[in-house]
Amino acid sequence: DEGRIKQVLLNLLDNAIKFTDEEGTIYLTMDTDPQQVILSVTDTGIGISEEEIGFVTEKFWKGKTSRSHTGLGLSICEEIVKAHGGELTIKSKLGMGTSVTVTLPREENDEKKEGKA
Repeated sequence: DEGRIKQVLLNLLDNAIKFTDEEGTIYLTMDTDPQQVILSVTDTGIGISEEEIGFVTEKFWKGKTSRSHTGLGLSICEEIVKAHGGELTIKSKLGMGTSVTVTLPREENDEKKEGKA
C-alpha cells in the first residue's frame, strides 16, 4: 500500500525535523536486495535516552523532552510496517541522534506471481 508507506516515511522525516536543530543533519537512505527494501531516516538530533527508547512506539507515549503532538506517530508507523510484513528498528543515543530503519519484504515479481518462475 503505497499510501501507507508514504505515511510512514513522512512521519519519520517529520520526527527527524522536529528533533534536529537547524545546524543538524538528516539522512534518508534506501537499500534493496532481492528479498527486501531497507529505508532509514537518521538524524543528528537530540536523541532518545536508553530508559525511554523502549516506549517510543507505544500509543500516546511522550518522552520528557518530547516535541510530539499526540504520541501516536511511531506507534502508527510500527503498525503499518508490521501489517506489510516488515520490521521497524530504532537506535538512538541521547544528545547524538536517532536512526529509524524500516525493513520491508519485496513483492514477488510478476512472473513468480503467475507461476512462471
